[in-house]
Amino acid sequence: MPFMLRSVHQRKTTFRVAVAGLAFAGVATLAPAAPAAATSVTNTIPETSRGSKDHVLYWNNALLDVFRHTGGTPGPLTRGGAIMDLAIYDVVNSIRTIGKPYLVKDASAAGAYGALNTAIDHAAYSALRGAFPNYPVADLDAKLAAALALPDVGNAAQREQGKRLGVKIAKAHLVNRANDGSADTTPYVATNAPGHWAPAPGKPAGGPNWGKVKPFAISSGSKFRPGNIGGFATPQALLQSPEYAAQVNEIKSIGAKNSTTRTADQTQLAHYWANDVDGTYKPVGQQFDHTAVIFKKYRPNGSSFESAKLFGLTSAALADAAIAIWDSKYETSWDVWRPVDAIRRAGEVPNPNLVADPNWEPQEQDANGVSFTPNFPTYVSGHSGVGAAWAGIVKHYFGTDNLSFTAGTDDPHAQGVTRSFTSLSQAAKEKADSRKYIGVHFEWDNAAALTLGYKVSNEVAGKILN
Repeated sequence: MPFMLRSVHQRKTTFRVAVAGLAFAGVATLAPAAPAAATSVTNTIPETSRGSKDHVLYWNNALLDVFRHTGGTPGPLTRGGAIMDLAIYDVVNSIRTIGKPYLVKDASAAGAYGALNTAIDHAAYSALRGAFPNYPVADLDAKLAAALALPDVGNAAQREQGKRLGVKIAKAHLVNRANDGSADTTPYVATNAPGHWAPAPGKPAGGPNWGKVKPFAISSGSKFRPGNIGGFATPQALLQSPEYAAQVNEIKSIGAKNSTTRTADQTQLAHYWANDVDGTYKPVGQQFDHTAVIFKKYRPNGSSFESAKLFGLTSAALADAAIAIWDSKYETSWDVWRPVDAIRRAGEVPNPNLVADPNWEPQEQDANGVSFTPNFPTYVSGHSGVGAAWAGIVKHYFGTDNLSFTAGTDDPHAQGVTRSFTSLSQAAKEKADSRKYIGVHFEWDNAAALTLGYKVSNEVAGKILN
């Protein structure tokens, strides 16, 4: 049977939580407003929260180690990152108002600058302990000890106040996410027919239920779900079309491991943006890293009151993009197979413009040089959607897309490589294009994901932390 429709049932669940002593702000009811740029600093902000001493930057760098150890799909990583950064934001916002609280605000902490760094440290530590229970506690303990040992203006009583504040707010955020759907382990049932994606033999599907997780800011994971691929009315019409053949043949040429049409620069950027192998900071970790690079360049003496808002917004946008992307991958009837199957099994599709190549391999490779394809459906592209959500939210924060920067990568096939960009959107587009050059996505996967990601960033910016 050719590519047939699957029925899908969406679930919507509303969560409420109350924690003693904390005032809650409902995210979904916040009125859209123009996002604020960086918060101005005043003489009351201690030097120990600025520049290289900023504890928000410290913990977002520590988060990359958590990603490297945890691995897997973007959803759980971005969820944990958002819990951490939004807890940090609420801590910072309790000490000095920089916007609406995300979840909680402790009025008793107002003006407690001596408690700031310790509060950030314990909020981050407690959030990471709860969001990543399998991460080595000894390593998190060491990271906390190193943070607490940094120079600080707070006296013993102020630092104790900061500890209580950080732990309390982090616990509130963890309670708020306790039943968000992230623990759903319902197995994925594949459709065994040409055109349909199916997991690789012996490997579980990657995050099949993540599209049903409760978002952090957007109203639902399905809100920005793209329409039918290529505008075709039916999957059958898609698979038989010249447009489908053109998309497949493009990747067959430029995405092959032995491609002679892909340039050296295209090969480099393909691996630069990949970070698919466990042990790297993963594609979402690269966006956290690049956010820090940009903040340090454009706010070299920036404070935790500035970085907390930037990373709070960025983390929420990345987490919600992951949910929306995975909704598109699994919660629709268009579970299209990846290029590797579209090329190897082209003879199973009635399309005269395709010729099967059963030995074709993508340029995507593990650390040992063995070709592979990520184990989840192709439509839409995770890299592309995450890249657009990142570019959009950072643009909202700084008020411009025209931020040039140079940054690196964790991918084992691009060690030591840096690339330079003239704008945020250029970086996002290159990240999208990289998935074609590495042979794991079609152009329509990328185009639809870019649109989705920018829509997510717009809603996140309009709904929270204003």
